[in-house]
Amino acid sequence: MTQPSAHTAAAPAVTPAVSPAKRVADKRRTDRARWRLWLMRVLAVGGIVGLCLVLWHRIPLHTRMIWQSYRAALITGAPVLALGDSITFQAAPSHLCGTKVLNSGIPGDQIDDLLARAPMFSRLATPRQVVVAIGVNDARTGHMDIGDWAAKYRTLLGYFPKSALVLVEVNPVDLGNPRYLPVHDRDFIASQNAAIRVLARETGARVVTAPGVAPTMDGVHPDKTGVSLWQQRLAAVACAG
Repeated sequence: MTQPSAHTAAAPAVTPAVSPAKRVADKRRTDRARWRLWLMRVLAVGGIVGLCLVLWHRIPLHTRMIWQSYRAALITGAPVLALGDSITFQAAPSHLCGTKVLNSGIPGDQIDDLLARAPMFSRLATPRQVVVAIGVNDARTGHMDIGDWAAKYRTLLGYFPKSALVLVEVNPVDLGNPRYLPVHDRDFIASQNAAIRVLARETGARVVTAPGVAPTMDGVHPDKTGVSLWQQRLAAVACAG
């Protein structure tokens, strides 16, 4: 009698037939699982973005504007850099002498603020031309000594040795404007402008002289006409041959 071999191959497993209805049900379950996973990912990303926006807006506006100006300096490579305060922020043109302007004017800034940001700007870019328009916020009651102010201004200019400098004198305040709050020292503004002219002679910078009268919205910030005049005076000096 023949004995069965120990190595006899096992019979192949038979896969049970799957009905069309079950395949459809399985596909639906798989699709639902994929949609749930996709939705969870979208919600997670949305939550992260929302949290970032909340945290971003909790940062003081002044700080955010500084970071944005650094980012713009790094990315745009604009040939002209405009440094200043709210007047610069409001009035600096988008283009000067046919080239793009990086407007880094930040409302409320004083000479100390520009001096604090200058090292970063000097590392991020080498603009062909630097426009400096600062001073009205430094002229408020309780201001520093004019000698100290001029020394800080001189140090600021030293951060841009390879750039052509355009120095904008401080506009006069508009005493006739009913919205003006008398918090500025007009004699100090006159001393600031005299110091700017001296620094221009030292550095070879061009000077945009202040007008006798500047049309304003509130005694300080130029109105639409004042902005146009500010830009015209700047272009006449910066773009001169």
